[in-house]
Amino acid sequence: MRFRQRSIPLHNRSLDNDWDALFFMQHYSVPTRLLDWTENPFIAFYFAVSSAPFSAKWKGGSSRPELSFSSDAAIWILDPIAWNSFALSHQGYDRGILTPADEALLPYKPLTKFKDMNVHPVSLYGAHNSPRIVAQRGAFTIFGQHTAAMEDVYTSNGFPRDCLVKIVLSRIRLPLLRSSIFNQGITESVVFPDLDGLAREMKREFGFQE
Repeated sequence: MRFRQRSIPLHNRSLDNDWDALFFMQHYSVPTRLLDWTENPFIAFYFAVSSAPFSAKWKGGSSRPELSFSSDAAIWILDPIAWNSFALSHQGYDRGILTPADEALLPYKPLTKFKDMNVHPVSLYGAHNSPRIVAQRGAFTIFGQHTAAMEDVYTSNGFPRDCLVKIVLSRIRLPLLRSSIFNQGITESVVFPDLDGLAREMKREFGFQE
């Protein structure tokens, strides 16, 4: 694995375990088969309202710019137990959320040949090997052979009703919702407990909107 080879001088972690290496790569935004989720609804709300695209306009006498959002935002809610029970029904799996030690995850293990992978994505707990994953109460789904979006997998393969739900947040409401989550203390430095998160928060507080 090229990332594992080239990253050795840049960190002090042991990445001998394939799963740990995969979660570590995900943390640094390397494309993987993982999709990030959170167990904390406030964290989900933060990402929904803070990642929606907007433009900022300054009005005379205002200390902060006025934000105008170009599209709605969304929060996705997954029932991981119902999802896994259906996705792994051919294996008779009925024990809930997976961990890397579960035998049912062997067909999803890093470096598995494509032909040996299961079809549907499944939900799992990952290694909390970074402060960000801990702060964000991170959980994951991992994809197998099926690379379609989860909402398409859900609607076209007969998954249990409401095991994947989409809540749309109107773009008109987003400025107020965005201010609300920040006022509740769910800010950049909380979600990203490092210098990058602090810098993001300071930029926003002093009106430098991205």
